[in-house]
Amino acid sequence: MDGKKRNLMAIIGFCGACIAFYIGAGFATMQEVMQYEASYGSQLPIVIAVISVIYIYTNLSFATNGSRLQIQRGGDIYKHYCGKYIGSFYDYFSAFFCYMCFIVMCGGANSTASQQWGLPNGVGAVILTIAVIATAIFGLDGILNALGKLGPLIIVIIIVVSAASLFTGGGNFQENLQAVDAGKYELAQVGGGNPFASGASYGGFVILWFASFLSEVGAKNKLSEVNAGMLLSTVFIMGTAVLASVALIMHIDMTATADIPALVLAARVSPLLAQALAVIIFCGIYTTSVPLLWTGVGRVATEGTKKYKLLTVIGGAVGCIIACFLPYKGLVNILYGMNGYLGFLLIAFMLVYDIRSRMSSKKI
Repeated sequence: MDGKKRNLMAIIGFCGACIAFYIGAGFATMQEVMQYEASYGSQLPIVIAVISVIYIYTNLSFATNGSRLQIQRGGDIYKHYCGKYIGSFYDYFSAFFCYMCFIVMCGGANSTASQQWGLPNGVGAVILTIAVIATAIFGLDGILNALGKLGPLIIVIIIVVSAASLFTGGGNFQENLQAVDAGKYELAQVGGGNPFASGASYGGFVILWFASFLSEVGAKNKLSEVNAGMLLSTVFIMGTAVLASVALIMHIDMTATADIPALVLAARVSPLLAQALAVIIFCGIYTTSVPLLWTGVGRVATEGTKKYKLLTVIGGAVGCIIACFLPYKGLVNILYGMNGYLGFLLIAFMLVYDIRSRMSSKKI
């Protein structure tokens, strides 16, 4: 009985870690949901389906191969999938991309602090950076402990805000949906109007986030529990994305131009809820920022060494400074969209590798 309880708690912990890693600045602020999903109106189910398939397959592959190959450093998984040269490119590129995404997280923290609390430019980014550096220095175990606890809480609050927004009045959903489909609102959108391209791009940049992280987690933990936790996280993440999209479309006249659409929705329900959500958004940004910075620094320094700790501090500080001078909405649209397509190409290498591995009885 105790064993079953421990297994369940481990699964919930991995589920929470996956949720927390996935839900960073873009998702928690709903800016990411708006650009990739809600902006597609009635074509939203296509985007969600494409993302879900990519998320499930790639993460099962990362964790399973990480366990089978006993990966010591997460980034090494790319060489198994793509070979020495292309694998090395993806290894360095994904680390660089994760670090760039850390800068996006700092931008999200900055915008949230400015929009909700009226704090001066830079304050939100500095607070986030200090917390991220302090956690990343403790390494993978410390990161898992932090993420596993905060992930479910963030999902619950986003669900509450989205659900409550459906009952606060506003435009007719069907009319607003038709308006979005007709292009009445000038929405920032990834995919150029193609829902398959949007889903592929979204799934692509998530691949680059999770590859190193889940490969190493799979190698160091019980595989069945890691995979079960990841699959459970899919239900919560995609369900919340759909609910949030419906809420955004319901109030599209206000959310279309907002930097932080989630705060607009929360403020319509209750000023207190908006304050609580701002804190939760910060937590969501934090939970994604930690493994992003860890992945970026981990490519050039071994975890736990003086060099790793020094580069973590320097990398965090530089990212914070850059984020204070770049617009948040533009960072999400350009950086996520462009890199997502390159990440999507990785799936072809993964499919070939996984098929060959299954067909061969020889353990690589």
